[in-house]
Amino acid sequence: MDKRISALIIIVIVLLVAGVVAFNYMSNSTTTNNTTTANNTTTNTSNKTTNINVVANQTGPVTAKKGDNVTISYSISNKGNSEVFNVKVIDQNFENTIGTLKPSETKNFQYTVHIPTDEEVQQDFDPNATVSNPFSIGGFGVSFKDINGNTHTINANSLEIKLD
Repeated sequence: MDKRISALIIIVIVLLVAGVVAFNYMSNSTTTNNTTTANNTTTNTSNKTTNINVVANQTGPVTAKKGDNVTISYSISNKGNSEVFNVKVIDQNFENTIGTLKPSETKNFQYTVHIPTDEEVQQDFDPNATVSNPFSIGGFGVSFKDINGNTHTINANSLEIKLD
């Protein structure tokens, strides 16, 4: 099987899995203005209230052309008042372990995504296949643990890039 077909099949499967995961964890997160936030309040053993507020966001170009490589920027911020631990980012293209995020700390990184041409898609799928416009990039997932060892999962916003 051609490498491109295999890669596209893997991407489609990962996107489907990411969608199922996002659906399953919607009760733990809320989406506002293309930023997904996990807002949870827990009480630790010292009776001090701990506010957990982790924000995951991705941004990219508003427009691009078929065949372009575009840079997607990822941001994970701890806007709560307590450290979060074992922070992991999972995307259809990569997995990134961030570690610990202190209150008010943000970690940023970038990844380059290729927008295929109609010809590339047709080689991999069908002679009539085309690239959708706008081109959609699904959100990424973030998992982390709070000071009590509870695991939380949130999902970032998806992107739509208008193709010229």
